[in-house]
Amino acid sequence: MSRLTSFVLLAVAALLSVAPMAQSQAPPFNLRVQYASTAANVSDGSTVTIPADAIGMATTVSVTLTYRGTTTADVTMLDLTGSTDFTINGTPNVPTTLRVDGSLGVSMRFLPSTSNRVLAQLVFSYVEARSFGKVTVILAGVAPEFGFSYIPQPGGNASLLQPGGTVTFPATAVNATSSAVIVLTNRGSGSGVVNSISLSGAVFQLAGLPLLAATVEAGKDLRFTVNFTPKQLETSQGAVSVGFVDRQVTFNLVGPASGPVFVYETGLDTAPTTIVPNQVIVMPDAVVGDKSSLPVRVRNTGNADGTISAISVQGTGFQLSDVPFLPLTLPVGGAITFTITFTPTQPGWTSGRLRIGADTFDVRGAGLGPTLAYSYAIGDVSTVVQNNGSVIFTPIPVGRTATVRFFIANNGTAPGTLNSISVTGTTTFFALSDLPSLPLTLQPAAVATFTIQFTPTVTGASTATLKVDTQTFTLSGSASAPDPLPAYRFEAPSGPQEPMQQPAIGLTMAASYPLALTGVLTLTFNSDVFSNDPAVQFATGGRTVNFTIPANTTKAVFPQNTTQIKLQTGTVAGTITLTPSFATDAGINLTPANPPALNLVVPQSAPRLLNVEVSAKTSNTFTLLARGYATSRSVTQMDFQVTPTTGENVATTKITLNVEPNFLGWFQGTQSQAYGSLFTATVSFTLQGDVKNVTSLVDTIQSVSVTLTNRQGVSGAQSVSLR
Repeated sequence: MSRLTSFVLLAVAALLSVAPMAQSQAPPFNLRVQYASTAANVSDGSTVTIPADAIGMATTVSVTLTYRGTTTADVTMLDLTGSTDFTINGTPNVPTTLRVDGSLGVSMRFLPSTSNRVLAQLVFSYVEARSFGKVTVILAGVAPEFGFSYIPQPGGNASLLQPGGTVTFPATAVNATSSAVIVLTNRGSGSGVVNSISLSGAVFQLAGLPLLAATVEAGKDLRFTVNFTPKQLETSQGAVSVGFVDRQVTFNLVGPASGPVFVYETGLDTAPTTIVPNQVIVMPDAVVGDKSSLPVRVRNTGNADGTISAISVQGTGFQLSDVPFLPLTLPVGGAITFTITFTPTQPGWTSGRLRIGADTFDVRGAGLGPTLAYSYAIGDVSTVVQNNGSVIFTPIPVGRTATVRFFIANNGTAPGTLNSISVTGTTTFFALSDLPSLPLTLQPAAVATFTIQFTPTVTGASTATLKVDTQTFTLSGSASAPDPLPAYRFEAPSGPQEPMQQPAIGLTMAASYPLALTGVLTLTFNSDVFSNDPAVQFATGGRTVNFTIPANTTKAVFPQNTTQIKLQTGTVAGTITLTPSFATDAGINLTPANPPALNLVVPQSAPRLLNVEVSAKTSNTFTLLARGYATSRSVTQMDFQVTPTTGENVATTKITLNVEPNFLGWFQGTQSQAYGSLFTATVSFTLQGDVKNVTSLVDTIQSVSVTLTNRQGVSGAQSVSLR
């Protein structure tokens, strides 16, 4: 206080010596006021409105005084008068001296205690160049304040609503709608903000909501609608909440429902059963051609009369009886009764639809009797087939088997009987297996099944007829060319073949084939010496032989049920070639384009003697017959080695004959063609000289050994005795 007293004394002293400042001269200061994000430069004596978000919520205000003179100014006093809702934060820094562009800031708080507009005046006293002055700013504080009411629609009277109060809707019919408008009135002096509006309660709905957050100016209101749509006869409760800056206000919602409540019952002769809309009403079973009935009762258990405008039923076999005249008004506690009649025309379940006013029910009835349904499955794909329909098999190559599984299901409500299942037609490609024992009684929901096989032996489409008692189905399949044959091999001796032999030949496939095969093994002979040999043939005769290969086996079976066939190699050098051909039993040719063949080679070789014999003999002559063959059809030389009888002296013991011209003439003649390279050579010998111990010259020779020679070599020796 001593400082303030001293300041006053100085000021008084100054007033004694300084002339007062002219009133028309503006103070040499800038005045700036800022609150929240708003800032403005104001002139001396201006009024600045300071808003608060709500009563009791403070707003901070900054007032800054800046000296714009050319010397210095002393701020000697700061004075705040007016509403106490404005206060200065802290202790102002006065007195103080401000130089050019120097500033003095004052922090203030506006804490509204009412929603009315309040005023306060902030005065800065200063001295400049011995002149006194004041700078003044007027602060106007404003704040919002909301009041609440609601207006029933349409045209109801407004009712005040306190926070936590209740909005009561009028009694409303089920599924009808009543409304109330909620009014939020800003009766304060400043704008207010509504941040949120929310609702609870399943039968209440908001309508006409403003954009949030919504600003409500002073003296204005914000309105929105709450709709009430009851779904059942009860009193519903909910709540609507309004969020402001400083609080959340909640209003209770109460809505009673009114109207009729229809209760539906069946089974009146025993214990009544209550049913609800969209529930299934199951009729008593009825034999096809007969009927069953079910009474239905409708009671009004609501709190208002109800009107029923329609009672009807749809669906084959369903009818109504004892239906009252419509429309009718059913009072509270009243009831009506009518009857549903079910007359099935076929076995199985039949569905219908019952309508009572706005409510509907599914109606189902079972006609007693069998209903056989037919289908077939290929893999996982099942196909329903009707009488006279087709069962279509997957196309396959000849030799394979396609199968379908055929199903007979009793979808009826009584047992059915199957007496016969068969396949008829001109083809044997279709067959049945896994047949059930017949006759068969098929219970409701039971299924009988069997397999149908399609095994074609010819290409193209094939059909047959499946009969199931009086029902017929067309079996349809198609076949493409068979699969190619597996590789095959010959079983035969290897290497060069000896003449005049009968090697055994076999034919084996690398894998079994699903079809039975027929085939022909054809022999051809390619002579090395330009001469055929008719002896080259199969042991069974001829140069072709038939064979079979049973289905799913690998070995060829030749005549006499053997798995090998012998052939004659003959006596002529050349190549024997065996080539097979194949076909199915149905005549489909399966022979490869270039079928592998078996080649057996009979090489050219030295002559071979089969035997030597004496064909004639006298006392001094003898004739030899030499039989043999030469695969090259050539013999160039014959050699005879004589063995004398013991004690006799034979001057000539070896004789060599050049026989090439003779054999050439034979082999080139037509007569030899039938014998291959076989020949018979006749050689006559005449003896001269004396004997010692024997009686004739021919007895001097014990035996003769013969060999033949050609360009390939010398034959083995054959001996013949002359004794």
